[in-house]
Amino acid sequence: MSLTYLDIVLVVVAAIPALALGAPTVGCAVGVAAWIVQRVASVELDRRLATVGDMRRRLGLGVATSMARTWVLAAAIMIVGLAVSRADGLTAALVIFGAFSVNFARAAITHMMQRSTTR
Repeated sequence: MSLTYLDIVLVVVAAIPALALGAPTVGCAVGVAAWIVQRVASVELDRRLATVGDMRRRLGLGVATSMARTWVLAAAIMIVGLAVSRADGLTAALVIFGAFSVNFARAAITHMMQRSTTR
């Protein structure tokens, strides 16, 4: 079973009760959308990076794309916080932080499972 998109599924599923309980709508929508866009881009970029033969170039491109994705998420949080309201900015930040935490745990578990099967 692949857990690649677990964070996307959970962020969408968690948004439904959050909105029902009164979370700021724009902040929640921006957080979910920004996370999904950057994760889909991340998966595609990882696939393309796997084809790069030069290890130095692969590492450099990987770091650059990781930094760019982080800046895009930060910009989304700041824009919604300044353009709509601080509460919406905070909501977007919390959605993105929660999705990042799930994705980080998923990556760690996947790495440990791959490592244990190669021994």
